[in-house]
Amino acid sequence: MSSPSSCRRQQHRFQHQRSRTNEYASATNGNTNSHSRDDMKQHPVAEKRFVQKQRRLGQNSNVFASVTSSSSSSSKTKGENKKQKSRTHASDGTTNTNNKKRAIPLSIWESRKGSNFKLQYALDGNKLRLLSPEEARDLSSNKNGAFSFDPLHLGRKKRAFLRQIDNIRDSFFPQKTSVTSDYWDYAKYRFTQRIASSCMTVLATQQMLAAIGLGASRSIPAAAALNWVLKDGLGRLGKLSVATNFGRSFDSDVKRLRFSSSLVYTGAVFIETITPFFPKHFLAIATVANVGKSIGITTGNVVRPPIQKTFALEENLGEIAAKTSAQQVLADNIGLALGVSVMKFQTKFVSLALQRAVPLALFPILASIDLVSIHKQLKSVQLRTVNKERAEIIAEAFVREKKLATQLQVAEKERLLFPARLDASALPLRVTSLGNACSTLDALASAFKDDVHRPYVLSYEPYVQKKRTVLSGIFMRDRKPLKYKGRALLALSHRATSKDVLQGILQVAHIRNLPFRKDLNEKEAYDWAVSESSRRAKADVNAFHNQIVSNGWQANLILLSSNERMPYFLDEKEIRSLLKLAHK
Repeated sequence: MSSPSSCRRQQHRFQHQRSRTNEYASATNGNTNSHSRDDMKQHPVAEKRFVQKQRRLGQNSNVFASVTSSSSSSSKTKGENKKQKSRTHASDGTTNTNNKKRAIPLSIWESRKGSNFKLQYALDGNKLRLLSPEEARDLSSNKNGAFSFDPLHLGRKKRAFLRQIDNIRDSFFPQKTSVTSDYWDYAKYRFTQRIASSCMTVLATQQMLAAIGLGASRSIPAAAALNWVLKDGLGRLGKLSVATNFGRSFDSDVKRLRFSSSLVYTGAVFIETITPFFPKHFLAIATVANVGKSIGITTGNVVRPPIQKTFALEENLGEIAAKTSAQQVLADNIGLALGVSVMKFQTKFVSLALQRAVPLALFPILASIDLVSIHKQLKSVQLRTVNKERAEIIAEAFVREKKLATQLQVAEKERLLFPARLDASALPLRVTSLGNACSTLDALASAFKDDVHRPYVLSYEPYVQKKRTVLSGIFMRDRKPLKYKGRALLALSHRATSKDVLQGILQVAHIRNLPFRKDLNEKEAYDWAVSESSRRAKADVNAFHNQIVSNGWQANLILLSSNERMPYFLDEKEIRSLLKLAHK
C-alpha cells in the first residue's frame, strides 16, 4: 500500500499540472496572465519544461479538436441522413400505400407446383400481377376464403421443408383433383403388395440358385446357364397362351382375372421356393414355375390399364401410369432390401442345413400379405363400366329396393374368384348361344311366337335334383339340399343394344323375385314367369337405364366376354314357317 505522503505528493502534482493547463488555455485565448509570465521568467528551466509540455498538450488539443470537429460533422451528417431517410421512407410509405391502394384484388387464383396454397391475382393500374406473400398474408383472412393453407407464418426453413415434401408427393402421386377418391386406397394396398411380392421373389430366386448348384452334374456355370435359358424359353409359352386365348375377358372380368392371376403367380413362386429340395428335377420344376409366373405377370400387365382408366378424371391416364410405375420401383427396391437382409441374416445366424428352410418358412407370411393386399386393392376399385355381374347386382337392387346400388356397394358385392350367385336361392344367369337357350323346336317356337324381331331370347331351365345314392345319403345326411330356382339362359341378337341387354338382365332379376304360385303346374308356371317378368322389365327398362346413366355408370356398352358374345342371325320367313310347323 502507498503511504499518505506519497498520496499527497501525487495530488499536489496533479493540481499543479491542471493549473498550468488552465494558464496555457488562457494564453491561447488571448487572456494572458502577466503574473504567471513574470514567474516563468524568474525560473528559466521550469519555463523550458513548461513550453515543451504545452507544445505536446497543444498537439493533443489540436488532434482532439479535429476529432471532435469531425465527429460533430459526422453526427450532423448522420442526423441529416437519418432525416433524409425518414423523409424518403415516409415518401416510400406513401407510395407503397398508394400502390396497395391501386392494387385491386381479383377473384382469380393460381396454384403452382410445390405450393400448398393459392396465389391471388390483383389489378395494379393496367397490369395484372400476383400479390406478394405479405399482401397474400393480409388477404388470407378475407371472407372469400382465398387460401386453403397459409404457411407464411412459418419460418423459411419450414416452408422449404414443406415445399420439398410437396415435390416428393408430386413425384410419386398425381394431383388429388385429377383422380377419383378410390385411387388412394388402391395405391396404398398396391404399394404393400409390391413390397411383399418383391421380397418373396428375391427369396425364391435365392432358392433356385441354390438348386442349380446342388443339382448340377457338370460344371456349375454351364449347368446354370443352360437350365436358366431353357426355363425362360419354355416359360414364355405361358405368356403366349394367355395373350391368345382370353381376348375380351380382359375387359369384361378385370378384377376376377387379376386376382386369379395373382393366385397363379403365388403358386409359381412357391414352386420356385421348393426347388432346392428337388435339385435333380430343377428344369421341370423351374419351367412349370416360370409358366405360372409368365401367366401372372402378363395378366397383371394387361388388366392394369382398364383399372387405371377408371381413376382418371382429366384424361390423365399417362400420368397415372407413370406415377404407378414410380411407386412400383420404390416398393420393389424396399422389398429387395428386405429380401437381401433376410439372406444376410440366414447366412450369419442360421446353419447351412437350415438355410433352405428359412425362405420356405417365410413364404406363408409374405404370400398372405401379398394376396390380402391384392384382394383389398381390387375391392377398393370402383369400376364405372358395366359387365354381366355388375349389371345383375344393380338390377337386383333396383327390383328389390327400387333404387340403384352405388359404385362402392357394387364393388363390395363383386366376387373376385367365383361368379356371384346373389343369394342361396338365386337364379344363375348365363349369356350363351341360341342353341343352348332354345334346344328344342318347341322352345324355339315359344321364344319367337310373340315377336320374331325380338332383340334377345330368354329361356328358363328348371333345376333337377340328382337322385340320392348310398354315398350321397351318407355325406348329405345332415345337410339341406341346395334350393335353386334353376338357371336362366340369355341369347342375344345381332341387333341387341346395351339397353336390350340391360332389359334381359332386368327380366331375370324380376324372375328371381316373382312369388311362387301353387295354383299352376310346371308348364303354366314357366309361361307365366317368362311373360310376367317380360312385362315388368319392359315397364321398368327406361327408368332403369336413365338412373344408371345419371349415377355415373358407363352404360353405352355392356362388357361381355368372348364366350358371351355369340349373337344370332335369323331369316324371318324361315322362322315363321318353323312356327307353323311347331303349331301343327
